[in-house]
Amino acid sequence: MSGFLYIHADGTVIARSDVPGYESVQATLGQFAEIFQQLDPIHVYRLHPLSLWQAAARGLTTDEVLRFLRRHAVHPLPFPLQLMIQKEMSKWGQLELVMGQDGDHVMLHGSAGLLAELSRSALFADCAMTRTPRGIQFRAQRRADVKRALARLGYPVLDRAGYHMGPPLDISARAGLRLRDYQQEAVAAFFADGSGQSGIIVLPCGAGKTVVGIAILAQLKRHALILTPGEEAADQWERELKRWTEIRDEAVSIFDPKRGPSPVTITTYQRVAARNKTGLHRNLETLTRHPWGLVVYDEVHVLPAPLFRLAAELQGVRRLGLTATLVREDGLAADVFSLIGPKLYEAQWKPLERDGYLAPVTCVEVDVPWHSQDYERYREAGVRERHRVASENRAKVAVVCELVQRHPEASILIFGHYVESLSLISRAVGCPLITGRTPKTQREVLYESFRQGRARVLALSRVANMAIDLPAATVAIQVSGLFGSRQEEAQRLGRLLRPAGGSGMFYTLVTEQSVEQEKARHRQMFLVEQGYRYEKVHAANVSGWEGVSVRALDGVLE
Repeated sequence: MSGFLYIHADGTVIARSDVPGYESVQATLGQFAEIFQQLDPIHVYRLHPLSLWQAAARGLTTDEVLRFLRRHAVHPLPFPLQLMIQKEMSKWGQLELVMGQDGDHVMLHGSAGLLAELSRSALFADCAMTRTPRGIQFRAQRRADVKRALARLGYPVLDRAGYHMGPPLDISARAGLRLRDYQQEAVAAFFADGSGQSGIIVLPCGAGKTVVGIAILAQLKRHALILTPGEEAADQWERELKRWTEIRDEAVSIFDPKRGPSPVTITTYQRVAARNKTGLHRNLETLTRHPWGLVVYDEVHVLPAPLFRLAAELQGVRRLGLTATLVREDGLAADVFSLIGPKLYEAQWKPLERDGYLAPVTCVEVDVPWHSQDYERYREAGVRERHRVASENRAKVAVVCELVQRHPEASILIFGHYVESLSLISRAVGCPLITGRTPKTQREVLYESFRQGRARVLALSRVANMAIDLPAATVAIQVSGLFGSRQEEAQRLGRLLRPAGGSGMFYTLVTEQSVEQEKARHRQMFLVEQGYRYEKVHAANVSGWEGVSVRALDGVLE
């Protein structure tokens, strides 16, 4: 294959997505580079230290990366880039942590020159470190602080300081639990050292991350804390644990501060981060005192920064992060790497689709014209307000109505960020609306009604972005999102990936001539890296339509 990657000395890689063979090259490139920009057919990637550390942690070698880049590069590789790749990937394993003989201290091992360099840094004093003949020593309670600080200094750490076992748990997998091949590989990656380790498993939405977590817990057989992004996700973990394992009912519970932890305790990030009336994190304190053997971070990519404290205090416990994407928009990906662990396993989306594990989805970006009144608001709005005005463009209501009519037999989810706009759409379409203010019992009734086919269309705010099992969905219409969040884009498309619904359509409505267009390109980048393509159409020219009349919108809004 002739080269088609344009590779720059600063780690920028430019590729054309319309070149034959790009899909196979893309899958490998994504193992050590992160997509940065998508302007079809031009895709821009970046190689940076964290992406190279992740690759090295998963066993990829410098020679393999360089051979791949040389094989597909248009021009010879810049020498400074070769040096950077070699330097960053060789860092993995240069520093390691081991538990001291007294059990109260941790030793940092590395070359004499590197340890001498670190001894001269502020880290040495900040973490109360001391030099010994065997390395640098510090108290075990500072384990997370040291790892985070070293990562910020440009050094990943291989943590071999070991784990508390935690009390034994009487649990076993039911005979009916049959893991798919990639799920077995994910579980094997967690136990690659023979006893279980810490790190992150990346599987697409709908690929069975919960089942993988359950299989790991059933094999480890230790008390476990499971942290989830919301109440529905917590309930789902409880149901799936009782469905797929032999475990006493009383051994599994949703966390209740009045009762305290059970052997398997499930709770939400919000509940752990909550403060009481005196400003104390009582729930966090209660949960960190229990001698866990495993902590599961579901949807770890949204782990709130306040919860980093919990992750820091539980460094002596095996940690399992589960996610569909490690993308974070807050720049704290290196902290997640340090506190939870490196990526242990990742399954690509498109291969699972080809194998029939995920439903095929067609992505369509629909450019929507302005409603005249909203365009005037947009022109007068400040920079910070323009995204919201474009997102709430009332011309989108007519487009949503057209799309719902276009799929008369489909089960449809309508996603949006702004509740006022969603409320308008739900009234125009005549469908229920679920927001954060919808009572939990009512939410469950509506979800179940959708699963059973009694409700064909649901409008959903961000409360339903993650961990909601709605396998019947075949069409998603995204009317607005959280600025340029790639996480959110992946999660919403993931609602269509469960094969029970068959092939799916994912529509994203974007107001033309607005800041929303640039945000949409950023949102799509992660899915583009996974092999998805966004067909661009205008609202007035979608096949089978006679056109969307914006003037007719006034009747819809009345």
